Amino acid sequence: MTLPTPTPSPGLKQQEKVRSGARILAIALGVIGVIFVATRLSQFTAGWSNPSMTGPGPILWLAAGGFCLVGALAAANVGWMQAGARYTAGETMPVVKDAAAYLSDGRGLGAIGRTDGASGPFCRQCGVQAGAGDRFCGSCGTTLS
Repeated sequence: MTLPTPTPSPGLKQQEKVRSGARILAIALGVIGVIFVATRLSQFTAGWSNPSMTGPGPILWLAAGGFCLVGALAAANVGWMQAGARYTAGETMPVVKDAAAYLSDGRGLGAIGRTDGASGPFCRQCGVQAGAGDRFCGSCGTTLS
């Protein structure tokens, strides 16, 4: 008896470390961006009327804060993408199943949306699920084993 070869997991190697790093980066960039924007926003109008001000002006600090906030959003998307994808799949799949059952009059599209109670094996030739007692595929006629 041979053991089946394991399928490689999708995603990056050390994916948990990448997600944790992205979450930390998102929080750090978010804090830095908020500090830049909050501290320089009050000085924004004062900088225009004070020509003796040296160094980067308040508008550059606001731009830097904005770029940090955009980077924080991108890192947060990477860090928490799996949770968002699970939520989206959980919300949309019941709708997809209902739509497939409605559009195909209960026959379904493949195995999605089938309402006729088929509980048998799937055909190895065409992929349609057969009834529990069927010996042949109702779609292509291949023998079911």
